[in-house]
Amino acid sequence: MDLAATSILMIISFCAILIDEHELYGEYGVNNDYLTVPTVLLFCAQWTIVLWSIHILCRLPLRQNAPIKMPMLYTLFVLLIVSSFAMIAVSLEDIRDAMIMDIADVSDAHYYKLEEGISGDKNYLLFIPNILVSAPFPTLALFLWFYMKAFMDCSIFLRAGILIASVVQTILAIAMAGRAAFIFWAFDFFLVYSYFYQYLQKNTRWWINITAAVIGGLAGALFIAITMVRFDTGSNSNALDSLFAYAGQHINNFCAVVTEGGDTPFLPGRIFPLLTKLFTGQTFDLYEHYNELTHSVDALVNVFDTFGGELYLDIGLFGYIFFFIALFLVFLIIKNRWKELAFHHIFLFVILVAFFTRGLFAWPFTGHYTTLALLLSVSFCYFFKYIFKI
Repeated sequence: MDLAATSILMIISFCAILIDEHELYGEYGVNNDYLTVPTVLLFCAQWTIVLWSIHILCRLPLRQNAPIKMPMLYTLFVLLIVSSFAMIAVSLEDIRDAMIMDIADVSDAHYYKLEEGISGDKNYLLFIPNILVSAPFPTLALFLWFYMKAFMDCSIFLRAGILIASVVQTILAIAMAGRAAFIFWAFDFFLVYSYFYQYLQKNTRWWINITAAVIGGLAGALFIAITMVRFDTGSNSNALDSLFAYAGQHINNFCAVVTEGGDTPFLPGRIFPLLTKLFTGQTFDLYEHYNELTHSVDALVNVFDTFGGELYLDIGLFGYIFFFIALFLVFLIIKNRWKELAFHHIFLFVILVAFFTRGLFAWPFTGHYTTLALLLSVSFCYFFKYIFKI
């Protein structure tokens, strides 16, 4: 799994060379050429710490869920499936319009949906479903699907439902012509499959390969269609160049914000949106946040600059350094104390996977629902660890 994670980082980093080769600086969200030796070394250092953390955890043997906890596990299956279908059901009209007739007009809705998702809508009936489809729960659903294939004898309907729960964000992203969700799911699949490969039977791996090829083909076709609509407009925009730029811009944009972002004000709203609202009473606004940053940064900031670039912009150099020291110490403790990956640990494990796959491009845990999803994931860790008696 650590090799899989490293290969993903290397492949998309190679696209930074294609940006330079095709001279795509200043296009598709890529900042001007800010690559320097110190900033590239800093970029490599932050990812070395994250990859080292994955290396530690994926080498631990997985302990299966205790039989006494199986009813709780099936309850979690049902909650994830019902929440996913509920969110898809309320979005069917938007998805239909995007796929049939209005896909060329929905790209602007992408940014509106991002802003709307920061504080959430006012449909309180969808409060729980919104949490259970936010990161890291789609990653958790994918992990549980592989867990079923490796260790459980479940019905095909339950397995299919969990698989749909893992791709729910990809389905919902169709309504706003978003492509990132496709990439996140593909990266999650690659990492989690790499982890479970040792636990799966040979014929099971064969069927998973076929299923992945079919789903990947369909998702790839939709991905290409969205890309063509958004960027192959007959002007100077080129759909193929946009793919190189989106994949490889994270290194240059990271270097740009580190180089130009030294004087930015302390703006923790994007990193801690829920805490900001609780302590200040102000709802975090993504557009307003970008506007504040723009006044003090001579670079594009509403683009992929990795989680590290956004940490640096929002909470400064001290916060950036503190974050990585804390992360290093946490996994140093895990390395010395954990002898196996107990089932209740998987809720923390999938947070790391989701953090890696989404953090390749931006800070992955923005928004109230995502903050609550993280807190709920941590609480599930304790629910599955202890036996509660009334």
